Amino acid sequence: MNPMHAVTEAVATLQADLPGLLDACTNPQALDVAELLLVIREARETLQGVERDAEAALGKAMLGDQAMSPTLRVERRRTADRTAWDHEGWQRDVRAKALQAAHLKGAQGVLTADGEVLPASVLHDLLRTVEAAHGAAAPKVTALRSLGLDPQDYCETSPGGIKVTVYRIAEEGGEDDAA
Repeated sequence: MNPMHAVTEAVATLQADLPGLLDACTNPQALDVAELLLVIREARETLQGVERDAEAALGKAMLGDQAMSPTLRVERRRTADRTAWDHEGWQRDVRAKALQAAHLKGAQGVLTADGEVLPASVLHDLLRTVEAAHGAAAPKVTALRSLGLDPQDYCETSPGGIKVTVYRIAEEGGEDDAA
């Protein structure tokens, strides 16, 4: 039997049989259901490893960054590993961009609900407090880019792994499915 067909068939069979398998579980503490769940999770983890291996093999085997057939579209890209982030730098620039986006850049003060005028530095202090609670995790690269900031200005970048996206081209009238 074709291994790809066997996996698809096994998953379909498990999905169809799941209600009966659950009905057959009778342990008062549901330990039999726990065992079933554990087996499913272990199988999923094994499949994720197989998926990673197949993706790496596909990425190496491709002649270019794109391939097409009548039924598939394949795109390969190399990810970036980003390390040694300049947290002070990106946080400072994000604060400035956030204030600019809120039309508060250059503001001389902030009016409180009580009518008191506080210096604009209060906004920077407020944002620093939020950042301090968040910690120094790496920022979201997409969020930096959306503010017009280049992530490479704040970290060391080296080539990462290869990612491959495979789309099944739908028949006319349908939509593409990414895998």
